[in-house]
Amino acid sequence: MKKFIRFFTKSLYIELSWCVLLSFIIGFCCYMSLTFISEKTAYSKWANNKYSPHKVSTIVDDMQTFIYENNVSSEDLSKLEDWYDKHPTVLFYIRQDDMIIYNTFMSLEEDESVKPIPANDTEFKELLDEYKSFYDVTKAPIKLADGNANLVLCSDVNFDLFLRLQRLSIACGALVIIFILIHFVRKKIHYIKDVTTGINILEGGNLDFQIPVKGNDEISQVAESLNSMRVALAQQMKNETQAIQANNSLVTALSHDLRTPLTTQMGYLEILKEHHYSSSEEMDKYIDTALNTCHQIKEMSDRLFEYFLAFDPHPERPAEALEEVDGVELFMQLIGELSLPLESQGFSFEIEDPMESFLINVNMNDMLRVFNNVFTNIDKYADESEPVRVRVFHDSEHAVLAISNKIRQVPRKNESAKIGLISINSLMKRQGGDSRTITVREIFTIELKFPIH
Repeated sequence: MKKFIRFFTKSLYIELSWCVLLSFIIGFCCYMSLTFISEKTAYSKWANNKYSPHKVSTIVDDMQTFIYENNVSSEDLSKLEDWYDKHPTVLFYIRQDDMIIYNTFMSLEEDESVKPIPANDTEFKELLDEYKSFYDVTKAPIKLADGNANLVLCSDVNFDLFLRLQRLSIACGALVIIFILIHFVRKKIHYIKDVTTGINILEGGNLDFQIPVKGNDEISQVAESLNSMRVALAQQMKNETQAIQANNSLVTALSHDLRTPLTTQMGYLEILKEHHYSSSEEMDKYIDTALNTCHQIKEMSDRLFEYFLAFDPHPERPAEALEEVDGVELFMQLIGELSLPLESQGFSFEIEDPMESFLINVNMNDMLRVFNNVFTNIDKYADESEPVRVRVFHDSEHAVLAISNKIRQVPRKNESAKIGLISINSLMKRQGGDSRTITVREIFTIELKFPIH
């Protein structure tokens, strides 16, 4: 049952359609019920015994009052047309002696005069008999301005009451339809206001507030999406806070770590400057120690640089900082220069020849840093028992340099910062490019993507 309800409430259009259909069904049922009650009331004993006689008496009194007020005589009965216009459901005729001096069964003459007819007129009697089968006949004396006469009313007071009650039934049915539709729309408007209030609260910075989810339509889906976004944003802010704290700790630690080799280097340089050594072997030892501390300082400073680069909020390079170069030539040059030290350590490289050349816009300093990071990553984590494979390919819009290597079981060096790949990605984005990494079955692949110009 719940699945059925959710299916028919998953869209505002469907909900509104069902609401309209339901409101018309309920309104029609209400109309039919009230029509049935109206019919029973109009033809009940109360209507026959009390309402009908009272209504007929009221009609007769109303006509008599009209005659008095307008001084209607037998010679000027056309004035009764005004009264008849106000009582169109009542047919009547006025008889005086053996003449029908006025009737509403037959139309007026062309000059709007009332032509008296004999009481035993065949055509009139046939017409009167026809109406008597549908109407109740009431006879009553009436006084005209110039004498007495007899009034004969043909009326269906019960049917007139039924018509009045039926019009009321129609109005009630329409009101029920309108009420149901207004209730539905009002409910949705209130929910939209609740969602809007929740958005305002979220805009104010209170990410703990949960927007209520009611129903299964587009509005509730918006509420669910906002709640998901709220949770994701809160988690992102939490992660950013933790990252900032971790990065601050990293900078503090690296800054502290720089002091030790720097102090050591300064000490040995002071010894060398003052010639406080007894032999050339001891001098070489001091020089080697100072050189090692230089390498340590360089590695730590590189990590600091990578840190600031990776978290640069405005990485985009201006157009004037880029230069157009042959992509294949640049890649082969950098790979050839940086692969030599690795080849001396036992690494081998398999380079797939590119099909054709292409032009790319790059910043040379950024490119050197990207390739330095890539080859440093190979030096630390690649297994030299498997060749490093290099592939260059491109389409009409982008060129890709893919470098793959087998992952070494135990890294040669520990990278405490662990932001080398982030630094590569940031450097690529500074030049309008991108990077991604793929690891499949102990094979690590980094792809550098450049837009072709």
